Amino acid sequence: MKDASIFLWIFAALVFVVGNSRLQAQTGSAGNPVNIRGKVTGLKGQELLVAAPSGEVRVTVPDKAVIRQEMAIKLSDIAPGMYLGTTAEKQPDGTFRASEVHVFSEDQRGTGEGHKPMPAGPNVTMTNGNVEKVEDLPVKDVKGRVMSVKYKDGEVKVFVPPDVPLIKRVVVNRDALKSGAEVSVTAAPSAGGSLTATQITIRAGK
Repeated sequence: MKDASIFLWIFAALVFVVGNSRLQAQTGSAGNPVNIRGKVTGLKGQELLVAAPSGEVRVTVPDKAVIRQEMAIKLSDIAPGMYLGTTAEKQPDGTFRASEVHVFSEDQRGTGEGHKPMPAGPNVTMTNGNVEKVEDLPVKDVKGRVMSVKYKDGEVKVFVPPDVPLIKRVVVNRDALKSGAEVSVTAAPSAGGSLTATQITIRAGK
């Protein structure tokens, strides 16, 4: 991603903050979620091994854990009915120009719904909502798509150029947790220090 801080803001409701070390994760209070980010080094039964920046972390992955995978999509894949988040900059004509778009998995529909300013600049916004309409048209000689994104308090038109990052999340099973995959894990620590995953996101390759 071109801007990690923007990515984290878009997925604010369900995003996974980087865990700095196994020690930090395991010293959290029981019941308070902890977050780990790193690369999968193995999956043995329900035990997931993650190489975090400061060492290996072992996490139990129960059947009820939600596993989502990110994948790059094409501009033509954007369609009405999708629920997504987009970071965009307001233009002089009142429309918005997207800098990235993230399509939520269907189970995340409603996440962070709304339209709000971002700290990245005076005209930068984040909108999470449902795509009502999509049009193909050139804007300033750059062919792209204009999508109408509706949220509970309004609607905005967002121009999506062909060169912005487009990511979609889909729910997958544990077979997708392959060695080398970059993951973000939200886990619940027990009083004894063991970690049980509640959600895992397999990050899209760069």
